[in-house]
Amino acid sequence: MRALICGAIDITIVGMPMAASISAHEHATGVVKERMDAMESMAKAMKAITQRIRGNRDAELIKVDARSIHTLAQAMTSMFPPRSNRHPSEARASIWQNWSDFEAKAKSLAAESDKLANADARDAKSLAVHARAVSQACGQCHEKYRVKQ
Repeated sequence: MRALICGAIDITIVGMPMAASISAHEHATGVVKERMDAMESMAKAMKAITQRIRGNRDAELIKVDARSIHTLAQAMTSMFPPRSNRHPSEARASIWQNWSDFEAKAKSLAAESDKLANADARDAKSLAVHARAVSQACGQCHEKYRVKQ
């Protein structure tokens, strides 16, 4: 019973931001929609990575997801052309005011996801350490440059 309740709480907590994200995507167009879709793809990849690490399974697929994040991270700055923060965008204007910092954070995400993609799939501890670094790189950028929902 406790596991059922905890599972329901997890689904509610994880699902709520996803629902808000989906409704915002419905009205997004152009580059804003492209980047929202890219961010959602990275979030899904990170969720899968986390589940695989916790379940100690499918380590090779962790590397596939990390490569996907890496590819999107390399294109990150091109997804933020000037003046592309109008509703429904969740991007703060501070991205363009602090462009060099934003670029550095995007490069950090690319570097950390590359490390995870190239980590030894047989070394669970290494995978976990690198996955945490990718998650932190995401969070550092979101903390500073994403409008809180």
